Amino acid sequence: MRIGIYSKVALAISFLVAGSEASSPLFSLTDSDPTSQEFKRNYLGSYGINAAIEPRLQPKDREIYDAVLPHLNSNLEEAIRILVDWVEPESNAAFNFLLGSLYYMKERMDESEIELKRAIEKHPSFRRAHRTLALVYAHRDDVPKVIEHLLKVIALGGGDGQSYGMLGYGYLREERYRSALGAYQSARVFAPDSFDYKRGEAQCLLNTKQYEQAVALYDELITDSPSNPEFWLLQGNALLALDRREETAANLEMARSLGGETFENLSLLANIYIQNESIGLGAEVAASSMQHAKPGDADVAMRQLEYLIRGRYWEEASGLATAFEKWLEPKLEANQAREFTALCAAIDLGLGRNKVGIGVLEKVLEEDPLNGTSLLLLGKHYMESNKYEESEYYYERVLSVESFRRDGLMALGQMEVARRDFKKALLYLRRAQEIEYEANTQQFLEQVEQAWQSSR
Repeated sequence: MRIGIYSKVALAISFLVAGSEASSPLFSLTDSDPTSQEFKRNYLGSYGINAAIEPRLQPKDREIYDAVLPHLNSNLEEAIRILVDWVEPESNAAFNFLLGSLYYMKERMDESEIELKRAIEKHPSFRRAHRTLALVYAHRDDVPKVIEHLLKVIALGGGDGQSYGMLGYGYLREERYRSALGAYQSARVFAPDSFDYKRGEAQCLLNTKQYEQAVALYDELITDSPSNPEFWLLQGNALLALDRREETAANLEMARSLGGETFENLSLLANIYIQNESIGLGAEVAASSMQHAKPGDADVAMRQLEYLIRGRYWEEASGLATAFEKWLEPKLEANQAREFTALCAAIDLGLGRNKVGIGVLEKVLEEDPLNGTSLLLLGKHYMESNKYEESEYYYERVLSVESFRRDGLMALGQMEVARRDFKKALLYLRRAQEIEYEANTQQFLEQVEQAWQSSR
């Protein structure tokens, strides 16, 4: 982790789920769950043979079919027993399909797979065999094979809402969002009011950056399920991408009132408030986010704290530090704990508790002589007290810390400006720009150059 008092600190205004482009945890299926009994019944349909597109029954097959038919709706075990006794390697593929389907209905997936594969080997374009095999793989969570067989079903003319919906969910699982979007839009032609298909399409619109359309579809989902905080949050993502921050904040507040409190969404809400100059409200929300924070959230939380410190919002920073100390400090690694201690010392200095703050920073440096944050803070304190020799001592030490070198050069440049040694300040500022160019620094550098020219 790297936090520097003189570094460029910007609070992240980004998507709710850290490290992703608006993706969200995969939703649980409701009206299109392939493991539900209703889905099985609707998906499989009749056990009859469609002679136009499936293996034709020959006269010799009629005896088996007539023996099985009375049991298909009342006694599946008996139907299975009859088929097992009759079916042979050279039997009609229709009976392998029928036996595989019955095994599937009884959740005997290994046996179902064997029979369905036999049916397809005998009759490669056996559409319903491909479709039922896709269901078997769905039960096993084997997404690539689900997709493979559903694409075969659709290529064979079997594209219906359930097939397209399953295909969309499979693509969504694999984060193939454009393909998933096409599948969900096709599924909604057959079932426009399906809850699963709507939310799948909305999530794909979000991930393919079609934000206006995503906002509109989330409006429908929110109307369908107004107490679901997830939809308010995901619509908030789309609104944020459109830079509609006030609406984003309203969505986040609604999600918060519905129990959708996570570190990510509260942290984002806090950042929006702070950047909109509602500092007190933002600090309060940031403090609330601490109780939901995990160890990996420490860097984000400390950036919020540093932002308040840089803005000299000392009381708000103090309140946030108190919440941080209560909820997150026990989860910190050793180097993070030192950084947090240094930031707390900065608050002490800002509130005029100089003796306490300096003592804390010196103690940190005893444990970690190259702690860049502490070196910068002490240098800054002495510079503001016009004790330039002491300030220079600490700033020069910062230059030996590679990740803080630019901050140290900037600090030295600012110190030389305070001493009105513009020529020396320019040397430091130019070196800082060589490490990483920043437009704000360049503007400051040009102002210093003008001051130097005027003083000659």
